Amino acid sequence: MRKNILIGAAAVAGVIAVTGAAFTNSNSLPAADVTRGYGSQTISGVAAHAVTYNTNTAEDTITSVGLVLVGDTTAKVIQIAFNDATGATCSGLGAYDATTAKTTYSCTANQPVVTAAKFALIAE
Repeated sequence: MRKNILIGAAAVAGVIAVTGAAFTNSNSLPAADVTRGYGSQTISGVAAHAVTYNTNTAEDTITSVGLVLVGDTTAKVIQIAFNDATGATCSGLGAYDATTAKTTYSCTANQPVVTAAKFALIAE
């Protein structure tokens, strides 16, 4: 069973949403609402509409990260990283929905929740 971790002080499961126009430089997600050890989140090269952290049944390991990015980002290489590690490329091109003008991805992860202090999304 997959569980979502909401990046919020009072929540255990859910989604963080950030909207805006596409960025070519870096922008940071708000770090004020943090749970389970997250200290910061950084997005570079795209605008994120939603970032969802899915965990294993025990809820102690992030097993995948769901992304909803603004616009058609299928031509970009999408990578995720935790704790300043080298970015891991998300498999697949993503699924672009012309009706909503958003692209969705599911990226495999294997990150213990208790040591996940930073998250980065990189698009090149």
